[in-house]
Amino acid sequence: MVRLSLLFISVLTLFCYMIPGFILRKTKIADANFAKSLSVFTLYVAQVAMILHGFMVEFDLKVLKGIGLVFIFGLISHIVFYILAKNLFKKAPERLQRVLRFGVIFSNAGYMGIPIISDVFGSEYVIYATAYIVWFNVFAYSLGRLIYTDDKKYISVKKIFINPAVVPIVIGLVIFLTGGGSLIKQTLAMENGFTHETVSLLYNIITVLKNMVAPASMMVIGAKLADIDFKGIFKDKYLYPFIAVRLLIFPAVMWAIMRICMIFGLIDSTSMSIVLILCSTPAAAITTMFAELYDCDGVYAGKLVAITTVLSVATMPLVALLLKI
Repeated sequence: MVRLSLLFISVLTLFCYMIPGFILRKTKIADANFAKSLSVFTLYVAQVAMILHGFMVEFDLKVLKGIGLVFIFGLISHIVFYILAKNLFKKAPERLQRVLRFGVIFSNAGYMGIPIISDVFGSEYVIYATAYIVWFNVFAYSLGRLIYTDDKKYISVKKIFINPAVVPIVIGLVIFLTGGGSLIKQTLAMENGFTHETVSLLYNIITVLKNMVAPASMMVIGAKLADIDFKGIFKDKYLYPFIAVRLLIFPAVMWAIMRICMIFGLIDSTSMSIVLILCSTPAAAITTMFAELYDCDGVYAGKLVAITTVLSVATMPLVALLLKI
């Protein structure tokens, strides 16, 4: 069972990372391009380092089984959420409908979920979370784009698998399966030498960069929060159903599915808890990026991401408590 105190502290820490971004943008020290530039760094550098670092563990059949379980139930969660979301927000204007549906399907499993998994379970469990991220990217870059555009050209193998998150996962998986993680650990344990110094340097660089994911990604959301005009936002009749579905109902649906599977021995408690934490995170940051890219009201999308992120400080521990994960 997840220790609620660890989960709450982890989520609260992520919330605190938002504050510098909010202050920098609110005081105009950071310009309008601040969030965009930091997002690029997080996506193409820090996230890649985080994924690679997660796979630098010794090969173990138990770990491989856990990865497989999270992989399978990560797929199930995205399929279930996609099917359910098709029947939601039908009365909303079309542009907002696309944003709302995308936002309830895709959680911030990468930028928020992985740091939380690392804090609550330990860094060795990050590799489990990356299995979930595979499906996040597969669906976000295919069905997610389809939600925004109705263009079926995005349902292609190349567009799905050639993206900044899937490529390092494939590389990391090769490192793990070939025993590269063990070799790296053995090299780091060696006495001084050229090989030791080189591997240590690269490993330390990757470690520093992966530790930047949480602060950088949350500062982006903080900066976005500073740009939001909150006048009238809480009068939005779609906001409250969106919050309830994204932060409470969808995680509860996934809990029910996995609880039934647990009765038949199809999933263990650790894998179940990891999947639930990942799918109970707030709306994905990419919700805003795609909304802006496909002209579907990026400002509105930013509000949904920012508000659910703030509220997740309370809802994620609440979900863990109520569902006893």
